[in-house]
Parts: sequence; structure tokens; C-alpha cells
Amino acid sequence: GALVKSAQLPFHSWLYSAMEAPTSVSCLLHGATMVKAGVYLAARTHIIFCKVPLWLDTLAWVGAITAVAGALLALQTSDIKGVPAYSTVSQIGFMMVALGASPSPTSLGWFAGLFHTISHAFFQGLGFLAIGSIIHQLGTRDMRKMGGLRRDMPITFALCIVVILARSGIPPFCSFFSKGLIAKSLMLTNNFVLTSMIYVAAALTFAYSYRFLVMTFAGEKSPYVKKIKVHEAPWLMSASSSVLAAGTVILGFLGGSLISFLGTHYVFEIRSFLSLESLLFVITLLIGGLPIYFTYQRRIINLEALRRGMFGALQRVVKENFFLDRFYNLVASSFLGGSKVIYKIDMNLLERLPHAVAKGIVKLSHLMLVSFDLTLDRMVAFVAELIAFHSVKVRMMHKGALSHFVLAATMGIFLLYILLVLTT
Repeated sequence: GALVKSAQLPFHSWLYSAMEAPTSVSCLLHGATMVKAGVYLAARTHIIFCKVPLWLDTLAWVGAITAVAGALLALQTSDIKGVPAYSTVSQIGFMMVALGASPSPTSLGWFAGLFHTISHAFFQGLGFLAIGSIIHQLGTRDMRKMGGLRRDMPITFALCIVVILARSGIPPFCSFFSKGLIAKSLMLTNNFVLTSMIYVAAALTFAYSYRFLVMTFAGEKSPYVKKIKVHEAPWLMSASSSVLAAGTVILGFLGGSLISFLGTHYVFEIRSFLSLESLLFVITLLIGGLPIYFTYQRRIINLEALRRGMFGALQRVVKENFFLDRFYNLVASSFLGGSKVIYKIDMNLLERLPHAVAKGIVKLSHLMLVSFDLTLDRMVAFVAELIAFHSVKVRMMHKGALSHFVLAATMGIFLLYILLVLTT
């Protein structure tokens, strides 16, 4: 239930399809509350299941795989709302893997997962609002039709930069601290594969965020944008977004207060993040952005050549949603075909059988009615005729003639005598 509600692999397909609501609604439901219900459920019941190794391993591996897969999906989509949709899938993977690396509900991983849950609400909510401003101005969600918006929408451009820095985990934004704690909790497990996957997911996060920024705001205006008179979003929209932007910075320094509120035993110190691990994390992010810089901004690397090469197969796999949708359609088609067969059996056999039985019973009852009518009537008539016949004979014996009585008595005595002789 937690994995489905929080759109973790392989149950993530529904989240992108649910991005049809206005961005303000998506900000509340997908950025802050609804999708996090699965994370809350896993964190709330962690004290019950944390001693079960399979529980921790499942959360950790599903979370790590989802973090990487969601980032790859966000990297290939051209839908501007698809970026935060798949980003949400990936970021919740970070939260799940942190819970999986937590042996108890008071350890570092548990706190890191919930800390990132709150951090994600701020920067992802800000991302949805900023994207809403862009869609409102351009009337399209296709990033391939955008470009050069930084001059016409400077405030939205600045807010999107905050989103990218906060989502990626650049200091001093909140996710730098939350993701740093997640990476540290994974290092404590001594699981090199899980730790590496999270670093790869972090690099991909910066890559798809930077790609969104370049395709939307950088470069020259596209022919589509030139046809539209683009202006900045209303001040009320920018003001509300600015509150979330401020929260992405302030929240990172409130980790100590959050620890006290959650009741964990970890000591949160800002200076502990000035370490080699934090430097390595930031370098990983920058490495993830280099291919985007040379491909989409400088255009030194030919994107079409990459698609024709070894990356083409990977892109097709990601674009097909790792073929999970085809698998689901195959399973659904199988169930649908089976249900059609059962429906035909039900309609042609089970539905008609009672009617056929009922008709047979009716015909049998008619036959029995006719039979009983004929048999009983004839039987009654026969009995009546038999009684009438014998009554005539008996009546003839009682006409009052004395000679008849004497003859009958003599015959009776004779018969009794014969019977007596035969028995003796």
C-alpha cells in the first residue's frame, strides 16, 4: 500500500497520468501531501517492522531503483509537468531508501527520510507554481516549443533557479542537508551499491533540472514563443511562490528543531556538513549537469547522434516506461479476455440454463396435468361403473324370492362342507 500510494516502481505509472489538475492543486496534492501518504505510512509503522530484514531491504532497494528510474523518466520527457511528476517519483525514492537504511525509528535514516519529505514539499510546491505560471503564459506543456523566456519572465526564471538548486541539493538549500543525511545513513550500512545508486540519482536530478531550465528559459525564443506576447505572472502568484522559495533556504537550518520535534537521537550540526562527503556530493551533481550543458546549451554534442548510438536503446526503454505499461496492458488484456469468456459462459449457459429448466418444468407440469386429468377422470368413471354394475347384481340377489335364498344357503353349506373335507 505504501509503495502504490507513493508511486514507487513498479507502481509509479499513475502519478504522471494524474497531472491533469491545475498546478496549484498539484502543488498541494503531489508536492506536499497526498503522494507522501505512503512515506508517512512506512515511517509510522517503522517501529513495528524495522526488525524484519525483508522490510528494510524492500524499502531500500525499491527506493533506490525508483530514485534512479524516476530521474531517467524526468530526463527524457518533453512535458513540462512531467518533469515535476517524475521528479516526485524519484525524490520519494530518496525518502524510501532512507527509511530502508534505518534500523530503528530513532536512527539517522528515519530522520533523514522525514526531513527530505518536508524539504520536498517546499521546493516541489514551488516548482509546480512556477511551472503553472509558464503554462498560463504559453498555453502549452511542450518544452520543445519553449525557449528564451528568461527576459520576459525574470521573476519566474529566478524562482525556477531556486527550484533547481533546492531539488538538486546545492548548499545552502534544504535538500542539501536532507540528501546529505540520506547519503550518510546509507554509508553507515556499508552497502556500496545502494550508496552509488543514490549518488547516480542525485546526479541525474541535477541533469533533468538543468535540462528543464535550458529548454524553457535559455537560448533564443522559439517560433512558437515569438507569436505570443509573454509577460511576467501576476504579483500575487509571484509573492506566494516567493514564500516557498524562502522556505527552501530557511528549512535547512531548522534541522535541530525538527529533530527535537520528531524525537530522534541524532545531533544535527551545520558544521558537520562541511566534510569530504558533502564536497563529493556537490561534485557528483556538477558532473551530472555537464552532459546537459554540452548537449542542450552549448550544443557541442549532437543529440541526434547520441540517439542513433548506444544511448538510443536506453532512451527507447525509458520512453516506453521500462515497458511496464505494455506489461500492464498485456495483463489487463488477458484478464479482459478471460472476463469476456466468462461473460459469454454466463450469458449463454448460466443465464439461459435457469430459463430452459423453468420451461421444461412448465411443459412437464402441463403434461402431468393432462395425464392426471385423463387418468383420474377415467379411474373415477371406471370405479363408478364397476360399483354400479355390482350394485345391480347384488340388488338382483335381494329381490325377496324365497327360492333364491334357499338356493344360496344350500350352495353355501355345500361349499363349507367341501372346504372342511379338503382341510381334514
